Amino acid sequence: MTSLLFGAAGFTLVGYLIGKLFVRFNPALMLIGLFPLYGMWIGISELDNKYFATVFFVIGMILNFNRPLTYARSRISDVVGTIRLRKLSNDFASNIEAQKQQAERDLYEQKRQVEQELKRQKKEAEQDLQRQRREAEEAIKREAENLRKEREHYEREQSNNQNKTNSEQSSSTQSNKQHLNPLVFADACEILGLGQGKTLKEYKAAYLKLMKLYHSDKLAGLSDELRKQEEERAKALNVAWGTVKKKLK
Repeated sequence: MTSLLFGAAGFTLVGYLIGKLFVRFNPALMLIGLFPLYGMWIGISELDNKYFATVFFVIGMILNFNRPLTYARSRISDVVGTIRLRKLSNDFASNIEAQKQQAERDLYEQKRQVEQELKRQKKEAEQDLQRQRREAEEAIKREAENLRKEREHYEREQSNNQNKTNSEQSSSTQSNKQHLNPLVFADACEILGLGQGKTLKEYKAAYLKLMKLYHSDKLAGLSDELRKQEEERAKALNVAWGTVKKKLK
């Protein structure tokens, strides 16, 4: 048993020493290491316990590669960690992209709802405005119609009162002017309500103003006697205007 332990320790030590030539993977050292490795291989192959010796010799060589194996394990761990990190990064990026797309969809939906609400409010506002406009127009029309009726009623009353007043004034004036001859220029000027020395334009304006008093619409409310008197006065006014116009042309 003791011989086996010493044999195992010896083969392990020899394998460890030869393995040092191969640790750094230096081509020159590895070439040198091939000679003792080959010698040990021949020596071990002639032993009875060659498998026992081979195992401990290989274990001794492997002990030299503790650091490279550790480095390899570290590199493998780094690669695995990098792969996991990339996977996590991709998953995170995918999650961010999904959240971004969902946020865009939510924003689009909110925007669409806001636009629909604004369109609805705008439509209601336009309808309310049109309704208010129609009501205002109808109110204005009613007010205008009422004012028109009131004005027509007032004008009729004023016209009737004016006709009566004009008839009375005309009767009074006519009584004072019965002696005037419309064919005489001076008398014609008096009939027109102006003295001599005025322009034709002024006489014409006075004539037109007086003739409005004898319009048929204003004579409609008078009695037959008064209407005949007014018609005679209108004829005298026409003759007087003809006299003045003939004189001043």
